Amino acid sequence: MWEIDYARQVFNEMSERNVVSWFAMIYGYDQVGRALNTAQLFSRMKVEQANEFVFTSDVSACASLQAVDVGKRIHSQSVVLGYADVSFVSNSLVSMYMNCGRCSDTLPMFTGSSERKTVAYNAIITGLVENEQV
Repeated sequence: MWEIDYARQVFNEMSERNVVSWFAMIYGYDQVGRALNTAQLFSRMKVEQANEFVFTSDVSACASLQAVDVGKRIHSQSVVLGYADVSFVSNSLVSMYMNCGRCSDTLPMFTGSSERKTVAYNAIITGLVENEQV
């Protein structure tokens, strides 16, 4: 059994969960490459409890799973809750869309951003090359 499985066992036994416990599990799954577990756990969480760190990990999982429809839904939720403009959330969204071959969804979001970071530029350039858009 992996450490993440022990952590999940403890998580499942908790009578109350807060954003820290949700994030710890979601991030843990994302870090060990268990994207499906990340996405499944996020879907069980009350989205109002999510923060920028939770959104970033879940968007990363969507990129790994090529789950652009789920990623778009999470993008919408992050906009509603005010996290879409947080640099590491927006960078993960750019990476997710480009990884899923959705250049047309990425470019308007990127050009409309007031704060463009090197990470986002790298994701755009890499995505355009990988999707043969250059």
